[in-house]
Amino acid sequence: MASQDDSSHSATLSPTTTAATASADGFPTHFLPSSISSMASPRTPKRASAMTKTYITKTYQQASTLFLTRRLPEALTTLLPLITPPRSGDDGSVKGGPPAELAPIARAPRNTRIKVWSLYLTILNAVLEMEPDEGKDAFGTQEWRVLCNKVRDGDVWEEVVQNGYHGVEGDVDSDVVINL
Repeated sequence: MASQDDSSHSATLSPTTTAATASADGFPTHFLPSSISSMASPRTPKRASAMTKTYITKTYQQASTLFLTRRLPEALTTLLPLITPPRSGDDGSVKGGPPAELAPIARAPRNTRIKVWSLYLTILNAVLEMEPDEGKDAFGTQEWRVLCNKVRDGDVWEEVVQNGYHGVEGDVDSDVVINL
């Protein structure tokens, strides 16, 4: 590591302030309003939307890779947070209460929404096509039966409509309907 001459850089760590422009703690007052307003203002919808899109895309890619390597339980577990609205109960738990907000997939762009729902339906189809012993080994007897019954009973349609399309059947993308 090369040594630098201290006289060549004259950066100061504390700004010089006068009593009129400094707050009681010594920070310049013109920094405080912008700092406070940036902390208090909510995220802009565009930024939140971009973060949601990135989260959904990365999660989809991970679940897709897990599916392609036939790791169905992990693929399903990875994808579920995208299509399930967060729930909060009176005790602050995640399960047991009404939806606190929409599932992330409900705010996704159309193409992303179609890809995620298609992968979910493909995973469920693969689970349904598993031999009973294989399914029970992979998911456990009870979970495998619940998943199979969910598909056979048509509960998947209701899940797609409620979690992905705000409960409006007519809004479900045609590609998702075809996959169902």
